Amino acid sequence: MIAYAIKRDIAARGWPVGEVLGNQEELMQRYGVSRSTLREAIRQVERHGIAHMRRGAHGGLVVQSPARDSVVLAVASYLELAGVSLGELFDAREVVEGLMVGLICERATDNELMRLRDRLDDLLSSPEDDLEQDVVLELKLRSAIAELSRNGALQLLLEALYRVTSDMLTVAPGHPDTRALVRESRREKRELVEALVAGDEISARVAVRDALERSRQQARKLLKTRRADFGQASALTLGAKSMAVDPTGVLPKLGHRLSLRIANDVVEAGLEAGDRVGSEPELCERYDVSRAVFREAVRTLEVHDIVQVRRGLGGGLTVGRPDPAYTVELTSLYFQYARLKPRHFYELWRAIQVAAAQFAARRMNESGRAELTAVVERQKAAGSDEMLTVHGELHSALSRLSGNHVIELFTSVMAEIAAHYPTEVPPAGIWQAFVKSHAELVEAVSDGGVALARRLMLRHLQLVDAWYGESSRREWLTALAEADDPSAAVHPPDSPARRRGGRASSGQPT
Repeated sequence: MIAYAIKRDIAARGWPVGEVLGNQEELMQRYGVSRSTLREAIRQVERHGIAHMRRGAHGGLVVQSPARDSVVLAVASYLELAGVSLGELFDAREVVEGLMVGLICERATDNELMRLRDRLDDLLSSPEDDLEQDVVLELKLRSAIAELSRNGALQLLLEALYRVTSDMLTVAPGHPDTRALVRESRREKRELVEALVAGDEISARVAVRDALERSRQQARKLLKTRRADFGQASALTLGAKSMAVDPTGVLPKLGHRLSLRIANDVVEAGLEAGDRVGSEPELCERYDVSRAVFREAVRTLEVHDIVQVRRGLGGGLTVGRPDPAYTVELTSLYFQYARLKPRHFYELWRAIQVAAAQFAARRMNESGRAELTAVVERQKAAGSDEMLTVHGELHSALSRLSGNHVIELFTSVMAEIAAHYPTEVPPAGIWQAFVKSHAELVEAVSDGGVALARRLMLRHLQLVDAWYGESSRREWLTALAEADDPSAAVHPPDSPARRRGGRASSGQPT
């Protein structure tokens, strides 16, 4: 509780890197706790990379990492350590990048698009054999594209996904395919930027999809040389096993690299929760690292509950159960600190929920059907004090059943954020419409109807948007009537979404 209070105080002060929040005595007094409780709280905050305790006359708890850097690292680290597969990663990128180009085509100004074209020209005019400069210019162009979406939540998720990709799949500068890959990447960037400048959303989505498919094929080829299979490959395995060689000269920190190796060894050894991994001296010798590097790796593993540290005789590292709670909490805290608008969350949440319904339908089984049916039954029996909670249960269940760690993680983040926004309990008649919509959606997902699941999720989101979004409540009955009409459009007439060409209006996840 005290660690959480410290993090909230840092966010409330604007995340001032380098500022001293107070010495140990001052913090004990501020939070009204004992020395031992404060020290444990500070240990947790230090593990999170948010602040560290500086010793000496002018010491105290110092705000450490910039907020965004801490969050991107937390999201990327969790996805790697949780073993996100290559297939999950590419599927999630297609969803998020598709949303990104749609928002850009809707929002970018002429001047912004001209500056984007200038960034492209810088990349295309640079020497193809200068890999280091090419990487720098590619990163700048990629960031410039994402910024035009004007959605901070989307930008952060994309940055984390790109980081995981970079850690997993890197080609050495001297590789015979390097020049061809550079040319192909530049061609893809040119096609995407030209489509965005033209405001051609369909061509932009096609460019994104084609680029991701080329990356999939390149990943398959690269994995074949490593005697690995694309379908079985995970970020954890690839990240851990690719650390022996430094292909770019810009590898992650030693502590992070070691955390991947330890986590991967735990998986490959078949260790289960509670099993002992080893003591600090044993593991430092096994991995040939210093105590400082080992402890940095352990802090990364601890915050995600991959391992736990047991003190005393016979202690050391024991296996835990991977838990996204820290990542969800820190990401939610950052989004609140950054004061993003509700529409930033809603736009991303909406795209993720549509994908979750499709992915869940594609891999549905008997236990999944039973879980979804049970949620709908709880919704039918819910009283007014339970409505909002059980409404979110279905979206959480679909995200879990999607089999995609990225979708599941960010659905949890959105749910945490939604808890901080006031939400009205809908009247009984409107609640019945929600439950009916969910029941139809569950039936489609349970039957494995991928296309119908997508359609019914969009129809359900129409109801959510009409009630919780910017649409006037007067339009609710019209929206409800359209939802019952198979020929109806996705959005109610004259809603902000329809006036903007069919894109969802701002609102909040429920």
